Amino acid sequence: MGCSCGSAGARGYEGARPFVLFALALSAASGAEAQTTSGAISGIVTDSARRPMQGVTIRIAQTEIRRISNANGEFLLEHLKPGAYHLTATMIGARPARDSVVVAPGDTTRVHFALRLIPIVVETLPPRFARGTRPDTAPAESETIDLVARVGRIPLLRARPPTGGRRELRFWIGGGIAIPMELVRLTIDGPRVRGEVVRYLVETLPDSQADPHWRAFMDSVPAWLRERFGCGTVATDTLHYPTAQPGYRDELVAVCTSRFTRKPDWRALLRELEAHHVWTLPDNSELPSLANVVSVDGDGVTTEAWTGVRYHSYTFGATSLIPAPEAQHGEAIHRALIEFVKRVHNDLQPASR
Repeated sequence: MGCSCGSAGARGYEGARPFVLFALALSAASGAEAQTTSGAISGIVTDSARRPMQGVTIRIAQTEIRRISNANGEFLLEHLKPGAYHLTATMIGARPARDSVVVAPGDTTRVHFALRLIPIVVETLPPRFARGTRPDTAPAESETIDLVARVGRIPLLRARPPTGGRRELRFWIGGGIAIPMELVRLTIDGPRVRGEVVRYLVETLPDSQADPHWRAFMDSVPAWLRERFGCGTVATDTLHYPTAQPGYRDELVAVCTSRFTRKPDWRALLRELEAHHVWTLPDNSELPSLANVVSVDGDGVTTEAWTGVRYHSYTFGATSLIPAPEAQHGEAIHRALIEFVKRVHNDLQPASR
C-alpha cells in the first residue's frame, strides 16, 4: 500500500525554503550591520625608550574588559560599541598610564602607551647575627638530625669533650622532597680519612585502611633500602602522635649505611670540600642577604663540623639571594656532594640473596 507521507514532506520543505532563505539573509544582514556599527581599539605599549613591553594589562574603565600585551607590546580590543572609552595600562614595576579615546562605527582606533619603569633600589640587609656569634648552636634541622642519629646509633657531634686531633664533617643533604635522604659523614684522624653514606627517611606510616598502597610501600622500606641502596642492617623506629589525623598517627624512621664494592675516594672528596672553606664557613644568618631567605625543601645542605675542639654548623640554601662569596662556596659544597653521591651509586654493593 502506498504512502504519500514522503511527497507531502517534500512539498512542505519546498514551501519552507523561501522562509529559510529569508532568515539566512536577515542573519547575514544583521551580522554585517553589527560589524559596521561596532568598532575596535588596537595599540602598542612601550617603555620610555620605545621598547615593546610584554605582560602589560590594558583595562577599559568601569568594565570587566581587559587584554594583556604580547611579546611585541601589542593588544586589541574588539566588538566595542561606538562611544568614548577610558583606558588604563598597568604593570608591576611601572607607573600606570591612562588615555581616553572615541570609537567610531566600523573603525579601529590606535593607541600608544609609554610606561615609565620605576627605578628598583636593591637594599642589602645586614646580617641577622654578628660573624662568629653562633658557632656552637644547634642547626635548625636538629630535631630531624637528632632523631636520625638516635635511631641509627650515630653519636651527636655537639656537646662532646675534645677529641684531640680527630675531626669530623657531616653533611645532611636535601630537605624532605625525595626519599631516602643522605648523610655523608667524613672522619679525619691524622692522615687517615674515612667516610660513609647514611640513608635515612622520616615518613608517615598510615594505617592500611587509610592508604593501603602507601602503607604497603612503607612496610617494604627495609628491603627496598637493601635492594636499591646497598644497605646492610636497617635500623627502624616507629613514633606515635595521638593528636595527628586519624589513620596517619604513626611515623616510621629508617636509617642504614650503604656498602660499596669499591671504596669511594674520601680523601679526594675532602680536598674538594676544603677548597671551599668547609671548616670555617659562617652560618647564612651571619651573612648579608637580599631578604629573609627561607630555603625551599630539598634545596640545600646542612653542614656540621667538629674540629676536635669546637663544634660549628651552618645551612646554605637559595644561595643566589645571598650577596656574599661565602654563599657561593656553600653552593659549591652542595654540588660537590650531590655529584659524589651520584658517582658512587654505581659502586653500591648488591643486596645479599
